[in-house]
Amino acid sequence: MRLLYSTLVPALTLTVLSPQAFAEAPTDFELGLEGVIVITPISDDQNAAQSQTMLGEFSLTAEAEKLLDNGTRLRFRTALRSQIDHPQRPGGSGEFGNASGEPMGAFSAIGTGTPLDQPALRSRLETAYVQIDGGYGELRVGKDRGVAARFHEGAPGVLSHARLDSALLDPSGLSLLRTRHDLTGPSAKLSYATPRLLGLRAGVSFTPDANADGLDRRIRLAEGDVSNTVEVALNGSRYIRDQDLRLEGSLGWSRGELEASVPSPLYRDTVETWSAGIRLERHDWTAGISWLKSDDGLLAGDYEAWSAGLSRQLGNLALALRYGETEIASPRPNARSWRVGGAFPISQTAGIGLSYYSEELKGSPFRSKSEGIVVEITLSTQIFGFSEN
Repeated sequence: MRLLYSTLVPALTLTVLSPQAFAEAPTDFELGLEGVIVITPISDDQNAAQSQTMLGEFSLTAEAEKLLDNGTRLRFRTALRSQIDHPQRPGGSGEFGNASGEPMGAFSAIGTGTPLDQPALRSRLETAYVQIDGGYGELRVGKDRGVAARFHEGAPGVLSHARLDSALLDPSGLSLLRTRHDLTGPSAKLSYATPRLLGLRAGVSFTPDANADGLDRRIRLAEGDVSNTVEVALNGSRYIRDQDLRLEGSLGWSRGELEASVPSPLYRDTVETWSAGIRLERHDWTAGISWLKSDDGLLAGDYEAWSAGLSRQLGNLALALRYGETEIASPRPNARSWRVGGAFPISQTAGIGLSYYSEELKGSPFRSKSEGIVVEITLSTQIFGFSEN
């Protein structure tokens, strides 16, 4: 990583250090607002399941971009998000069981202790990075997702937040399925991605401290922290013109160090995770499948998940079916999930999606299930934008 920094950073920086080119290039600035409301009007909860009738999120994003004469693109992006999620699943973490349970996994953030009960409203600065994108590739520095999450490919869906895989808002509180390879969340990091050559693009990220308390990713290990995390990812894209077929795929690997504040016989010294995904598009059909496996940083605590789905575009109406399973080493619960639904744009700035969902936790003594209808309404607007030298 030091070699990467010492060679690529000067090379990328030299491409933008022409004072004349920098001064003459215009700067584009945009400020936008997005709101998402998730409503569960009908639900059937069994055993310990406690679905929430209404969840929501509002995000304020700002982006400044400058394109230099030599083709180099400079960008600064920031996002402030406020979210009301399930009180037992802050940042996707969760405890299922009782006070004498097992610790949380370093990737899954799932344990078997006393169920969490966090304040519903949480606000975080989730994104704040600077990007240089030129002929040598793309360099990002700041708060952002790592390359393994950014390069993710998988099954299509119609809901952006209350989705089956790696949910951002979880009405049932039972969603355990996560194949999006996001170990470090919004922690500050350095990322580099190569230009796309012959359809392939590679990337690497380094995160010194991976313990950011994000809205979608929250790592809180009682016995220590995750640090010095390295991610390596590969993304491929190929369009077969005579078949009107587009294939996209991804591979990812990450490894982080576990620094124990108190010695524990349950944790490893590191947490290691692998992932893969593929997506196929032909005419108005899209299919995909994704898989992830992690040792979860535990000596006996592997986490494995997969999901698959199929969608079809009928004019402005998108329809999708998704299914997935999660297997976690005992005594933590396993899970089975599926969604079927559709989404329709009301206007250029508003859309609505409706889905029937099912979330089921399996494995004694965990027998919880929630089924019902979820409605997702999305509203977005550009507050203002301008361009000036």
